[in-house]
Parts: sequence; structure tokens; C-alpha cells
Amino acid sequence: MQPIDGIHHITLITADAPRNVDFYARVLGLRMVKKTVNQDDPSVYHLFYSDEDGSPGADITFFEYPG
Repeated sequence: MQPIDGIHHITLITADAPRNVDFYARVLGLRMVKKTVNQDDPSVYHLFYSDEDGSPGADITFFEYPG
């Protein structure tokens, strides 16, 4: 078995996309790389953040599921 060298990204759930953007972009200073919709459910936002350099393993994404 090949050893794991790292993780590409993680995906989490948020209930409030505007507050999520405020926290991760403004407070933490991450760069929003992309805002799109979930391929499996186009009614759901998919937010992508990374560091300024787009470093491997620095990506974090969120699906917005209010409530």
C-alpha cells in the first residue's frame, strides 16, 4: 500500500454562505477561489477557499445547506 502524502482538500457544510465568506475570507484572510453550485444539487452553493499561493493541501470547500 502506498503511503498517504497529504490531503488535497476537505469539504464541510455551512448554513449561511454570506457569514461563511465573511469569516473565511475577511477574518481568516483566505482567498475565495471559486463560487459555484453543487454538481449533484444545483440549488446548493459550493464555496472554494485556498491560501494566496494555492498551496497543495490548503483548500477548504463548503456546501451551503441552510437550516
